[in-house]
Amino acid sequence: MKAIFARLAILLALLVSGAALAREGGAPAQDHIVGRAVLEDPEGTLSIEDVTGRAFAPAGPILARGYTPSTHWLRLTVRPGDGGPLVLRIRPTYLDRVELYEPDANAPGGWKRDVTGDRTPFLERDLPSVALGFTIWPTGPETTYYLRLSTSSTSLLHAEALLPQVAALADLQIHVDEIFILGLLLCILLWTASDFLARRDPVVGCFAINQLFFISYNVLIMGYGALIFPHAAPGFVDRLTSVVIIATPLFSILTNRLLLRQFDLHPIARWMLDTLLALAVVALGLLAAGAAQQALALNAYVVMLIVPLLPVLALSTRREAPPGRRTLGIVYTIQALSLLFTMLPLLGLLPATTWNLDANIIHGLLSDLPLFVLLALRSREARRTGIEVQMNLDLTRRELELQRRQFDMQNRFMAMLTHELRTPLSVIRLAVGTAKIEGEPRRLIDSAFGNMAGIIDRCSLADRMEQQRLDVVREPVDIEALLRAIVTANTQSGRVTLSAGPLPSVDSDEQLVAVALHNLVDNALKYSPEGSTVEVTALIEENAPPDGRAAATPGIRVAVENSCGRTGVPDPARLFEKFHRGPQARTTSGSGLGLYIVQGITDLLGGSVSYQFSEGRARFSLWLPCSA
Repeated sequence: MKAIFARLAILLALLVSGAALAREGGAPAQDHIVGRAVLEDPEGTLSIEDVTGRAFAPAGPILARGYTPSTHWLRLTVRPGDGGPLVLRIRPTYLDRVELYEPDANAPGGWKRDVTGDRTPFLERDLPSVALGFTIWPTGPETTYYLRLSTSSTSLLHAEALLPQVAALADLQIHVDEIFILGLLLCILLWTASDFLARRDPVVGCFAINQLFFISYNVLIMGYGALIFPHAAPGFVDRLTSVVIIATPLFSILTNRLLLRQFDLHPIARWMLDTLLALAVVALGLLAAGAAQQALALNAYVVMLIVPLLPVLALSTRREAPPGRRTLGIVYTIQALSLLFTMLPLLGLLPATTWNLDANIIHGLLSDLPLFVLLALRSREARRTGIEVQMNLDLTRRELELQRRQFDMQNRFMAMLTHELRTPLSVIRLAVGTAKIEGEPRRLIDSAFGNMAGIIDRCSLADRMEQQRLDVVREPVDIEALLRAIVTANTQSGRVTLSAGPLPSVDSDEQLVAVALHNLVDNALKYSPEGSTVEVTALIEENAPPDGRAAATPGIRVAVENSCGRTGVPDPARLFEKFHRGPQARTTSGSGLGLYIVQGITDLLGGSVSYQFSEGRARFSLWLPCSA
């Protein structure tokens, strides 16, 4: 992380220093302007004859009056060069209209007028350059020129009188810088597009659109719009530039809005960001309505308001997300500082320097590159997480496949075992039946046969249940009569007490209900102390859904309660698992399928089964609805 930001800082320093050196091509020693003065024309109605007799205020090298409807006149005093022409080079290039008034040698006291600006087609301009300008021929010790500036953009103007070779070198430096910057921006755009196509991330997609607007913004602000559209109608490049100037921060705000969703932004901070987004949309509306200067001024204030908002946004995040809240804070701090030093002179709140002539581009880079790094880190984290998720998914799939194979093998084995054991068991039972065995040995043999047959039946039933081959045949079932038959048929019926009042019939499958109730009673008798009593109760009970939204369903609850013997207390977490038997319960004959089958049958019949343990007694409750 630190290495990435260190490299970013070095890159930004090189960009800024390179831009500064390029823009200092017209150093004071090479600039032939020896005096500057300014006059504000609030109504924009003064003529050249009017202003020549007015008092001008001293002006610095760069005029910075912010967004204002006023027209400004600059009086420039220029010393001649080596006897040849000079280039009156004017920047920035997005000024709407700049008029030059120079003395007319053929008409003493008269003035010649020429016009340039981004509303003037490139082929009609006096100077074929990316910068605005005029060719002038100062004479004598000094010559006075007047520039009239009227623009819907910020009233920022820097004029310098240079030798043609020096002006050409300055333009060349602009081209070199622009090629480097555009190459960097195109690389970012290519990465963004490829990342969006790979992951379909809305944040990256929005940033890609923002990147397209920023590249267009960069090209137009640097004056290339006139070169790209040399035959365009007057004002087309100016309107296009205004649209791009407003759309660029709009999509930048939208990108950050989408990015901050994963950080769980505080509602107040989110509202503030949404407000700026809405104001950017209003600025576009004003531009569409023809109020270009008001739209651009509102857009500038929107960008300015982002300065205090960015740290607030970083501090208002309430959840950690890639690439981290700390990284987000660093990026937003860089953006806020660059905005602060860029926008104040453009709004006329601070004196401008040569930095501000290209501040829009430099600020864009200072905002664009950190956001790009932020999204790149976020994308890397997402890819790493995606790889981990995919690996876990593959591992889970392999585990599920292994479990499925084991399950299929287990089912095939159980099906084979239950099928193959029935015939030998029947033969043995028949052979034993013909033998003259009486008394206790005969009882033990019959009990063993019963246990074996029960295990085989449970295995077969469990297999059919898992393969969903149990057919439910619904009919009225008398639960009380069914319980009495189950208790009476049991060899230990003397240990069972049955308490059941008059009960309504339930619409269910009598055979499946009998299996479930038999398993509960048999389970209680098997795992309770010898000679202890098993209590079976049945009563009417309505079963209300947990959310309480629907009406309670009438049904019958059968409870089987017994004391826990030497087999110990059942484990509630694993009671209904297939083949589960407690460590101490393995000394007793069983399959570990009884409760598993009870749960499967009750689920199939729309009922429920539960377990409670209290004061040394285990209680199993089975509930069945009266109607399906």
